[in-house]
Amino acid sequence: MSAPYNDMNEINSPLSVLVTGSGSVYGMGIIRALKSSVLPLEIAAIDSNPYSLGLFFADKCFLAPRAVDEDSYYMFIENLCKVHQIKAIFIGSTAELPFYAINRESLEKSTGAKVFVNSPAVIELCTDKWLTMCHLSDSGFQIPASFRYPEDAAMLSSFIESAGFPLIVKPRMGKGSEGVVQIKDMEQLLEHVKGKKNLIIQEYLTDEEQEFTVGICMNQKGKVISKIALRRYLQEGVSIAAVSDDYHDIADYCAVVASTLGAYGAINIQLRLKDGKPVIFEINPRFSSSTGMRLLFGINEPESLIRSEVLCQEVIPCSAAAGLVLRQYSDYYFPLDKLNSLSTATLQHI
Repeated sequence: MSAPYNDMNEINSPLSVLVTGSGSVYGMGIIRALKSSVLPLEIAAIDSNPYSLGLFFADKCFLAPRAVDEDSYYMFIENLCKVHQIKAIFIGSTAELPFYAINRESLEKSTGAKVFVNSPAVIELCTDKWLTMCHLSDSGFQIPASFRYPEDAAMLSSFIESAGFPLIVKPRMGKGSEGVVQIKDMEQLLEHVKGKKNLIIQEYLTDEEQEFTVGICMNQKGKVISKIALRRYLQEGVSIAAVSDDYHDIADYCAVVASTLGAYGAINIQLRLKDGKPVIFEINPRFSSSTGMRLLFGINEPESLIRSEVLCQEVIPCSAAAGLVLRQYSDYYFPLDKLNSLSTATLQHI
């Protein structure tokens, strides 16, 4: 295992870092942040899909086996890290989070690479939206009025009387905004929940103009090394516009939430304001789809983690610049040689 760097002067060559799931919006956000860093970095990207954009933007790229084949995937990652002296692993695929959470200690010990992933307990808690709500409520944080369906179906009438329509119905187990439906009346509600299990029904937080995405990064000692709160606007569940302003109190509030979870690495918290107070309705234990947007406000989360965990520097969270970021997706051209070389390059590099 390689020793940590205690001084920038000790870096005689670029630090090699790995980004998994490089074709996702999360993976591309991480790659953009790493490429914008002032640190001397060499970025290796992996994905099981050769049409993943991140493979074409990294310094080195590799086609990887799917993480569901855990033994093959583990051997691939361990070998890649050893051969290319990877110092840090960033996970860009939600589906891979459990694998890295379970194998983090083993991979760090065998390769010396820091694996920026939350613990299995944190990932389980955040993936199960009912457990998320219970944790927040038990810890004294405000949440939307919520109940399980069909387990608590006897409460339905009284809940509707109290919360009113519209309501939010979502899968208890899920990621991001997948399966989240706004219900306008009783007829639609009964039709939507018919024959289904493992649902959560919640009050609808009405002020859409006051929705925030909050990014918190924690180091291994439980210290906050990066924080940013952005008022966001969504299209199909993805942030398309973000405003940074004097939202420091919201960021500080969510930093406390991350601390109660025992988070490590990146965690992303979604909330809306109700009567001027934050009400959290979602926690994702990973980098955000707005990681690249945050970069434009001066917040480079991947760099903060490298400085803290690999270079052993003291990292003090900086304030985000005020402003507006608009997201527009772009198209990129690459010669076919680049695509055709992916499988060959993979065999040569590993």
